[in-house]
Order: sequence, then structure tokens, then C-alpha cells
Amino acid sequence: MLNRLLLVAVVAGCGGASYQTIKIVNQTDRDIPEIYVYKMGAKDHGKSVGSLQPGAASQVKVPAGNVEVLAYSAKLQVDEHTRDRPEASQDLELNRPIELIFFDTGSPPAGVAGNPNVIGVEFRIPVGKPSPPPAE
Repeated sequence: MLNRLLLVAVVAGCGGASYQTIKIVNQTDRDIPEIYVYKMGAKDHGKSVGSLQPGAASQVKVPAGNVEVLAYSAKLQVDEHTRDRPEASQDLELNRPIELIFFDTGSPPAGVAGNPNVIGVEFRIPVGKPSPPPAE
């Protein structure tokens, strides 16, 4: 779990870099099994900083600067024939503590609008195809 992680070394060799806190909140009804925080533009995302259960929150400290956050949701059944593993990402300029709230399409969290320290990050959930009517 993300709770067991206190410090993430995102940028190698950042001696003396100031650190900022990212509070991560899962407001979906699924687990988020993988969360990555890495230097913006890096090809290597490094190791996952942990996972979050629905409704859970945690924090990580990372060096200030430009970073990307990438999260993979647990697989979900979209329709009878389709499964999907949604992902969500956000670029951040870390110069102060930030709260990221992961949510699903169509359910933006309260408290995001007008608050520069809280950022909503959307998992885009695909819409399934309707099942054909049963043959008569």
C-alpha cells in the first residue's frame, strides 16, 4: 500500500532538493493497484509507489519540480464482451503541497473547483455496447 511509503526518490542525484507532498485520494469504487510518480518526460516510470483501495488516501514526498503521476485502475467489465483497465495521468509543477483526487468519468469530486491545491484526475471509463435483444 501507498501508506507504507514515506519517501520516493523520483530524481536521481537531487542532493539538497526541496521536497513537496502529494496527497493521493482514490474516490473510485475500484482498487488502484499501480501508481507511479516520475520526472516529467522520463521514459522509465520507475517502480510503483504503491496502491490504494477505494476511498483510501495516502501521501508521498517527492523532489519539487515537474513530475508526472500515472495510475492504473483495476480491470473492469465494460460490457458482455469487453474488459478494460483504465488509466489516468496528470502533469504537475510541484512548488507546494498538492492533493490529487482520482475519480471516474462523470463524477468530479467536490472541492476541486476553485482550489489550486486540489486537482481532480479522471479515469475515463468506456461506455459498453448494449446487448442485442434476445432472438425469438
